[in-house]
Amino acid sequence: MAYSFEIYFTGRDDPRNGCIVIGEDTKPVFFEFETQYLSPSSARTTISSNRSPVAALDWLNGGLGVATIGDREIPMAHLVQQGSSTSARRFPSADGRQYEWRKCQSDPRSYELFSGPNTRIAKFQKLSQATPIGPSHGTLQYSFSHDLLLLEALIALNLNRWLDWTG
Repeated sequence: MAYSFEIYFTGRDDPRNGCIVIGEDTKPVFFEFETQYLSPSSARTTISSNRSPVAALDWLNGGLGVATIGDREIPMAHLVQQGSSTSARRFPSADGRQYEWRKCQSDPRSYELFSGPNTRIAKFQKLSQATPIGPSHGTLQYSFSHDLLLLEALIALNLNRWLDWTG
């Protein structure tokens, strides 16, 4: 499948902290994931777009807590619900639809985003490469132009990556 846009994961290779997502679709794209540890049992990941906070993930007891995306609060567990298979997790979008990240069979560190049973709309690939903006540890190729869906997809993707990373 040909994708319309490609953005790059730079900074630290940590889906919760120090991860920077940068590129361009119909306009420049810039997201940062920064985590502050508030106490031994809680942390907050702030997701900023163009240096302005747009979402937050409040972690409880080292695990999933509550996500605030714009003015919407949702349990993080809802962003990584069991999907159509054991290698898939779905999330509800503010647009009322369900989307699903599926691990790629050929590379379990890579994921594909589906908007229906057979409609693939994005692919994340975990790979180190030189890019137009410097070294990158992953890319997201996608075929939609919707700012909120991109934010939701990135949050759900990074939650999936963190869950798979921490076991």
